[in-house]
Amino acid sequence: MAKPVIKLQFKNGLQLQTFKKEVFDVNGVSGLYDFEESAEPDFIIFGPYGNDIPQKGNYTRIGYFCENVKPDMAICDWAFGIPAEDNIGHSRYKRIQWHGTDPQQLVKPPNFDAEKGAAGKTHFCNFLYSHRVAYREEFFRQLSSYKKVDAPGRSMKNMAGIDEQYTGDIWERKRQFLQGYKFTIAFENYVYPGYQTEKLYDAMFTNSIPIYFGDPHIGKIFNTASFINAADYISIKNKKLLHWLENVSQPNFVDLRPAFYKSPLNRLQRKLKAWGRGVKMQLLFKSINFTPLINRIIALDSNPQLYTDMLKQPWLINNQPPLNTLLKSRWVEIFESKR
Repeated sequence: MAKPVIKLQFKNGLQLQTFKKEVFDVNGVSGLYDFEESAEPDFIIFGPYGNDIPQKGNYTRIGYFCENVKPDMAICDWAFGIPAEDNIGHSRYKRIQWHGTDPQQLVKPPNFDAEKGAAGKTHFCNFLYSHRVAYREEFFRQLSSYKKVDAPGRSMKNMAGIDEQYTGDIWERKRQFLQGYKFTIAFENYVYPGYQTEKLYDAMFTNSIPIYFGDPHIGKIFNTASFINAADYISIKNKKLLHWLENVSQPNFVDLRPAFYKSPLNRLQRKLKAWGRGVKMQLLFKSINFTPLINRIIALDSNPQLYTDMLKQPWLINNQPPLNTLLKSRWVEIFESKR
């Protein structure tokens, strides 16, 4: 029997083939429908990378915000984003957990050989970043006092870039590079609940133990015994102030639109939010003592059995992705609403 045809239009940096691969395929939706682009769509899917916001019409507007911004439900009929559902408080909003990542690839096979995996790690630790972030670079400097940390990116660069060493697309080159390292520094550029990126997943794909700092709720899905969760080893001061700044300074999607700048009050509001995010990260950076974290890394690095025991651990809790993190049922609900 032929599959139903879903007529789509994409805006603001999103494209059908990429979206199908990174969203519909990952969430198990591609087998249910045939998707085609149309000038008269039933659904318009728009992202955070442009200014073309669809107005109300004879179509359903779906906001898909895979960046660290709060969706604006006033311009969406349905929306997906990074913040948790209770932070948005809208029945037609869902959090994105797996964007471009098939969670089944993070399931460790029953015959996973941790000893063999550990034996193949001939380098200590890597730091692969282009964007400079103060607290991330400070951790790099402190850990480098113990052993050299390889940094082929623009941030803290101390070796040849990966483009000069490996072939394939950007993700293939990155994973080839990570493959030989015992540890990968996987610090997000911003600490916010729910905000986690490929920095963590890529290290896991290559069985390089991540040193992770980012989403404070990372342990709801991932087994924190399988990697080094920085939050377990550092003491954060000013927690109440940091939480307040987190809530008031998180940018909304509309904050990023050029039309938003027309109002002097809106421009001031955007500047205040940016200032609040900067203050939050400065307070976080100044309050961190990385010594306990570094001591944990040294213990694992100097004790092969400890390292192998950690590598044996499944990345995911119960070695399976939770079913409620997939968005299949929500996409089906959206598409069936037009039929």
